[in-house]
Amino acid sequence: MGLSIPNLTALRVFSPASILDNSLGFFEFLRYETKSIRDETIISKNDILELISKSTKIKQSGKTKKSEITTQFDEFTKKLDKSLFIKKENEEFSDIQWKKIDDFCNLLRLIERSDERKIRWALYHFFISGKTRISKDEISNLLKDFKIKNLDRTLSKIIKEETLSGLDAEFDGKTFIINHGIEDKLVFHYLADAIAEPSRRSPGDLEQEILKLIDEGSFSNQEISKALVIDEGLVSRTIGKLRDQEKITLSSFGQRGARYFTTNCDNCPFGTTKTSCRKEALSYIISTFKEDFGLNLTMKDFDSVETNQALLKIKRIVMMARKEKTTKLEMNISENLDFLLSKAVEKFIELESPKKNTIKLPEIKIKETSNLANLPMLYQLGLKKGAKEGIHLMDNILRFASKSTTKEDRIKVRKHAQSEINKFLKNIGLNEKIPN
Repeated sequence: MGLSIPNLTALRVFSPASILDNSLGFFEFLRYETKSIRDETIISKNDILELISKSTKIKQSGKTKKSEITTQFDEFTKKLDKSLFIKKENEEFSDIQWKKIDDFCNLLRLIERSDERKIRWALYHFFISGKTRISKDEISNLLKDFKIKNLDRTLSKIIKEETLSGLDAEFDGKTFIINHGIEDKLVFHYLADAIAEPSRRSPGDLEQEILKLIDEGSFSNQEISKALVIDEGLVSRTIGKLRDQEKITLSSFGQRGARYFTTNCDNCPFGTTKTSCRKEALSYIISTFKEDFGLNLTMKDFDSVETNQALLKIKRIVMMARKEKTTKLEMNISENLDFLLSKAVEKFIELESPKKNTIKLPEIKIKETSNLANLPMLYQLGLKKGAKEGIHLMDNILRFASKSTTKEDRIKVRKHAQSEINKFLKNIGLNEKIPN
């Protein structure tokens, strides 16, 4: 889910040392011991100090003078003001963002329990201050009051995880080097997002997200975990609860015994009857094909579609296909998807060039480590259709070429094939041409 802007701002203003000094105590005081003043729009400093004197959350003893607590609280409220959690004017506070204060208090307690979160906070703290080369000694010094274990291993782990997802950084054992400009805000999130919990959803929200996901397909726990970016253990517990409530059902087993689940049509979690759900999906798909393609379909054309979930997925794909494709955003999406997916295909496919003075036909070589099965289904179907039509076009070209073998005729055949492909691309709405 990532960190919110208020939490990112507060992590910049406060430092990791805030967990050990009275800052955390002040945050917990504001969260748990201010019920009596939360409805007030303006609160005086003296009123809050009076509550603090009775607080169990703030470190106080006979040796701690009231003036020391007041001084610490003054410094704390200056940082609250910089974090935009309050508006501080002289001896009064207004515009207090109670929800944001509560949320940041939770985040501090989360950081307190993890060395990696503390280290990520330190890296973020240095980077946002303008440093792109952060020595291990600087990190150790900032976190010197914590008993950090395995600093090298944790820094290497962070590098491994974040470079795999796009961060350009390295750790040579002495220095953590970030190869981005300090104005690159994406780096903030690469460094700090993992500080937050994998999921901040309530149990009810998580159940609904899972149900919506598996209402259009079958998913394993691991796939749900990756799709929704939540801990697999949490997914497993939620799936168990949904099974106990008979809202989902076991669809099938996958490789290595993985279990796949879909929603239970006989006990629909959305309160729809099985027949009504199927009818609604069919009506949309059939009417769309009639309006968009002039194609007359009937219910019988869908007899082979076994489940409502499959129909709902087809409905979603058909619905998205009607989206206007010539807007700036959609064109940018298509251009970049074409670039990314083409690179994936080209990585694993190589067309062998025939050797001179041989009659051996060229082969399409697929590398053994191919992961082409991970391509999006619609892209796979496009490749399948393209391969079929390519064979058909090649067959007709060979019939023509067999009657003539001159160089001029071969050039003519090539130009003809190129022209046919470009006409096809234009007709399907892709205003681009295959180059010579």
